[in-house]
Parts: sequence; structure tokens; C-alpha cells
Amino acid sequence: MSYAPCFQTLHDEIRPVGHLGRGTHYSVLRVPTWHDELMHQLQFGRFLDFAIIWDEDHDDRVVDAILVMYLGGLLAPVRFIGERKGVLSVLLAPAAVQAWDDHTFQRYREDVADVCTSLEDPWTADVNSMDSSQHSIIHAPAENVATYLKNIDMLWQLGTKSTLPA
Repeated sequence: MSYAPCFQTLHDEIRPVGHLGRGTHYSVLRVPTWHDELMHQLQFGRFLDFAIIWDEDHDDRVVDAILVMYLGGLLAPVRFIGERKGVLSVLLAPAAVQAWDDHTFQRYREDVADVCTSLEDPWTADVNSMDSSQHSIIHAPAENVATYLKNIDMLWQLGTKSTLPA
């Protein structure tokens, strides 16, 4: 399935797989980027691979938020994103969260919150590191969610790539 013209779909589960959370499944998308995960401008464009975590209703309105974030230059540090119960969960590369000072991280959170309130059907935003247990991207025990996300990251090597795999 194609979610937006500028996104390439690398993997797409269209319905729940297994028994994690409430119908959890995922898609992996690729998009050109001109920023690294710390939001520094790159001399040459690269590709960013990130995952959308879906719940049982596969609410593709999340793509609208992703597109606005992309066009606003906010997508580069994102590794996972998903909507559940009216909250857009944005999970960032741990290196970004560790490198940013409190002001930079808070400003990023505010920018994502602004995106969420600008949507036709506004959501609240929850921005965390992908290795945090303080997010609610999937309604399941934190250790199970961490394993699921780590497996997706391991399989797809999410993040910014300077070259495409052979």
C-alpha cells in the first residue's frame, strides 16, 4: 500500500499479527531526508527508514501527522510512530534524546504537539526515546513492547542510511 507519494513502503502489515497489545502490527516506510538523527543538516540527501506501529483499527490518519512532520523537518530522529487512543506516540533515536539538552528536547516536543493540534482531527502528542518504558505506543507490558520494537529495529535497521542496501 502507498501511504503518501513521498514515502516508499518497505513492509506493510495491514491487519493484526500475533497477540501483542490490541491488534498490533506495523509498516516500515522510507523517505529522503536532508537531516541526521540529531537534526543537523546534511550536505547530501540520505534515506530515513522508520516504522509505523498500528493498533487494531489501522488508523491511517497517522500518515497525515507524519507528512506534516516530514514537511516541517521533524521526522529525521523518529524511529517509531503510532496512534493509540487519541495520542500520537513518537519514539526517537536514543542518540538524539541523549545528545539534546533539555531545551532542545522540549522544543522538539512542542513542535510535534503543534503538528498534532493542527490536524483536522487533533491528537495529543507523547514524545520519548525508543528505549524508554514511559511511552504508550502499544498497550502491553513494557518488556514485551521493548522486545517487539527492538526486533523491528534489528530486522529493518531503522534510521538514516547513507547508502541503500544491495
